Amino acid sequence: MNMKEIILKEESFENQMKTLVEPALEAVRKEGRLRVDGGELYYELYPQKEKAPVVVICHGFSESAEKYREFIYYLYSAGYQIAILDQRGHGKSFRQGENPNVVHVEDFEDYVKDLHDLVEQVVRPFAEGEALYLYAHSMGGCVGARYLESYPGDFARAVLNAPMLAIRMGGCPMAAAKVICAAAKSMGRGKKRLFTQGEFDPQEPFSASCADSQARHGYYQEIRRKTPCYQTSSASYSWGGSAIRAGERAVKRKNAALVDIPVLLCQAGKDGQVKASPQKKFIRRIQKGSLQRYPHTKHEIYRADNPVLEAYMEKIVEFYGDL
Repeated sequence: MNMKEIILKEESFENQMKTLVEPALEAVRKEGRLRVDGGELYYELYPQKEKAPVVVICHGFSESAEKYREFIYYLYSAGYQIAILDQRGHGKSFRQGENPNVVHVEDFEDYVKDLHDLVEQVVRPFAEGEALYLYAHSMGGCVGARYLESYPGDFARAVLNAPMLAIRMGGCPMAAAKVICAAAKSMGRGKKRLFTQGEFDPQEPFSASCADSQARHGYYQEIRRKTPCYQTSSASYSWGGSAIRAGERAVKRKNAALVDIPVLLCQAGKDGQVKASPQKKFIRRIQKGSLQRYPHTKHEIYRADNPVLEAYMEKIVEFYGDL
């Protein structure tokens, strides 16, 4: 399939989303809730008329299934089935912290186990024996990397998009951030907002976003303004410390060596959210890794402007393979 033919035009993006993409997805979407340790996770399935491989999407920090409508539409149009969940602390899934807009988790491995529960209890029956592919972005990329190390054989191929293997802590050195997060947790402040982050900004300017497409940024930002459950904006101290440890664990040579499937790591050259060097280490240490760099693109490559997005989607569909 020529992805260029179906990529939405930025000048008419809102209209196309409302009149084409949203109705098409709503017509096939199946929603559900998965009970896990601590609460319920919201998930969505997008079945094709015939059996087909399933792409499991693992979203990033402060994201949701809602944010991936356009991306889901492209993969669905290419013939894939889709499964996506709102990770704990996000979207329509349960919260563990005191403030619903502060993402809190005690241990990053909870995210990994949640994804595994989804795969075992929901995705495998849905797939009916077809191959499973992973697409994981940012925080989800760290979750995805740890998943591939912990549960080898579940996925046939994986795309890690700008994976958060080392987070940028607002100018704070990583060693200092680890000490601060640990100290805050020991003082009973583990659920409080991380000092480097702030409240949801309903007027966040495009220049401050992680996207290179103003139309794509503006469309989802309007949804966030109107929908409180999508206004997660910052992390807790416990989340921060756990995120640092999870990234370090994922990159360790002995862990990365366990990943034996083809993995495509897409790296954003203008990424202000995560660091590049651990990504390079990870992809060198796994058995079948390849690195695709997008030198002039910000963190959310899947929300780039059209020239980049067209090539990006072609690359992903080519990597997953012909149906």
